[in-house]
Amino acid sequence: MKFNILYSPSQRRGIIFLLIIFISYFIFLSFERNSIENISPIVVVESEIIETLKFEKPIIIPENRNPNFWKRKDWNLLGFSKSQIQIIENYQKKLNIFKTKKQLLKCYAFNEMEIKMLDSIVVIPKKEIKSDFKKPFLFLLKSKSPNYDLKNYFDTIYYNKSSKGVFSYYASNSKINNLLAIKNCLNGKKPIVYTLNPRNLRMILRNAQKKYNSKPSKKTKFIVNINLADSLQWRKLRGVGAKKSTHILNYKNSLGGFVHISQVNEVFSINDSLFKSFETFLNIKDSSLVKININTCSVKELKNHPYINWNLANSIVNFRDQHGHFKLLEDLKKIHILDNKLYYKIVPYLTIR
Repeated sequence: MKFNILYSPSQRRGIIFLLIIFISYFIFLSFERNSIENISPIVVVESEIIETLKFEKPIIIPENRNPNFWKRKDWNLLGFSKSQIQIIENYQKKLNIFKTKKQLLKCYAFNEMEIKMLDSIVVIPKKEIKSDFKKPFLFLLKSKSPNYDLKNYFDTIYYNKSSKGVFSYYASNSKINNLLAIKNCLNGKKPIVYTLNPRNLRMILRNAQKKYNSKPSKKTKFIVNINLADSLQWRKLRGVGAKKSTHILNYKNSLGGFVHISQVNEVFSINDSLFKSFETFLNIKDSSLVKININTCSVKELKNHPYINWNLANSIVNFRDQHGHFKLLEDLKKIHILDNKLYYKIVPYLTIR
């Protein structure tokens, strides 16, 4: 059988196609091997970072690590922008001071890297506990006699009598935040804040306790006529300021005048202890009263009186409409809702003429 080395056209095309596939495969393997050998990403990236860091602005840490003492310049040297510094300043104004590091880092002006940086450099010392005898005080004013109106504006007032017979006023500034009150008390003058030493503070506290608990001297013979006194006279009493004196006068006018001294204690802003402290300095020299004529008045006029409610006012007017004018004030006792106690309380303020 004769071996034929020649191939048909279709066989030759198949052989050529197989050769092309083998050659392409080997070329692909060679290209992939070369590309893997040439890649070194870690070395290149690290070198680039090192090169870029050389050109960044250096960070300068302030000598004082407490951010409460940092100024705009210090924040800027730490690498913060103007907009960030503005946010930090606004945040600090709301807090007044940064009490802890955690409180500072809550500011939304910082990113994660800046928070880590600040956490490593910021030092906020813990607040020292001050001695009981070293407290900041606010000097208010001096006058020849105590000005008790200051108690309407400040929680803690100390009255210290000097050797010259002049009273100095002090107030603990722990709760003093009413600038308007300070302005009114000081007549626009700038208050002076300072720290008292233990000896002076003990002396002020000792004298203040005596002055606060003592009553005005009887030698002054100061008497308040409760029906004739104006606001200034009421304010001379210890514990009665501008507001309380206004309340007293308004209540007196709504009554028509005071009949008894004890009625002053009915004013809503005068408590029992305050009333007892100045009761001995009250008097009634003129007991003339503004009275309501029950034969001509309306329900509205009657119910405006502090002792008469709407039910009683309505009953009085209805009784008058049904039985005619009152001939005697005692006729009011015929009204069933009016008992003897209330009758004797309101009768001084009523008239039939």
